[in-house]
Amino acid sequence: MADKIESIEEICLSDSQGDSGVDRVHRFVVLDGLRGIAAFAVIADHVPSDFVRSLVPGRYLAVDFFFILSGFVLCHAYGARLRSEIRALGFLKLRMIRLYPLYLLGLFLGLSHAIYTSVSGFSETSLSDLAAMATLSIMFLPVPSAISGGDTLYPLNPPSWSLFSELIANLAYAVLAPWLSVRVLLVVLAVSGLAVLHLVPNEPDLGAGWKISDVHIGIARAMFGFFAGIAIYRARRVFLMPAVPVWLAVGLVAGILCCPVPEAYRRWFDAVACLALMPMIILIVQNAHASGRLAKIATWLGLVSYGVYVLHEPLFFWLRSVAQYLGMGEAFAIIDFPLVVVLSALAAWLAGLFVDRPLRRILAGLRR
Repeated sequence: MADKIESIEEICLSDSQGDSGVDRVHRFVVLDGLRGIAAFAVIADHVPSDFVRSLVPGRYLAVDFFFILSGFVLCHAYGARLRSEIRALGFLKLRMIRLYPLYLLGLFLGLSHAIYTSVSGFSETSLSDLAAMATLSIMFLPVPSAISGGDTLYPLNPPSWSLFSELIANLAYAVLAPWLSVRVLLVVLAVSGLAVLHLVPNEPDLGAGWKISDVHIGIARAMFGFFAGIAIYRARRVFLMPAVPVWLAVGLVAGILCCPVPEAYRRWFDAVACLALMPMIILIVQNAHASGRLAKIATWLGLVSYGVYVLHEPLFFWLRSVAQYLGMGEAFAIIDFPLVVVLSALAAWLAGLFVDRPLRRILAGLRR
């Protein structure tokens, strides 16, 4: 997935004063943990484990959760400043600084694997086409099917589609921010919500947006979710929700992702989840409180969530190829999901320390 997944704690600590005088050092620790849980759920959508997928049939709805949470967090961190001191281009630069380092690492892993399969004869994609794909991807641009030969927006690292869709929503927010009254916000939600509803009958489920042919679905999901998150945060001006137990927060998210819905009703359940249930969850659990060990776990989940999301699929590509090279393809198929979960978490943690933070400092310095 939305955002696109960043640590809520980290972004809140980077600013001193929030919307309507809300102190930005306030930490939404439980939301951070939920973001991490959702990131691990997405792995089930890309690692072909029938058993895990049967347990988490709505795993792709985690991306809608990301979009909503991103709108909530960015409104908290930048809402007031976007109406006064930060312009649209400046905000987009800030978002790119946040997303680009680990996006680039995921791209490198995906590209190196694609080169391996091309050179080894496992793929018909030429090195010249890979060079063109890499050039576009480095600029965060989708790859046309005329180059990739397929329908995937980001063939070198497919989950990047949600980052692209969210950046469009980020730009729309930055442009509209000075005039984003309640009326304008409701218009944006109505238009994007109707777009999602219009697209539902044409898809078996709402897990769309990663292909060139359905990029409009991803943008509609991102626009609605992101601005729904903004609306939920702005509602804090009127009333504050009471704190709910951590178990309830986790249970509500897990209930949506794991709800067994008959195939005939899947698309309609997904639409309701996207447009109502997921926003309702953020509204209800935004002030959930965790302390002690639970807070540490939730904070860690938030810190690795974006890395897990953007690195897990190219890591899976490499693990599968190595297993096949060693003649262990069947054995790997049995343990692929837990192995990818563990290695993605480890890779995300290490990348956060040695890639993400240093590169962000460099990019931030170049921006000045």
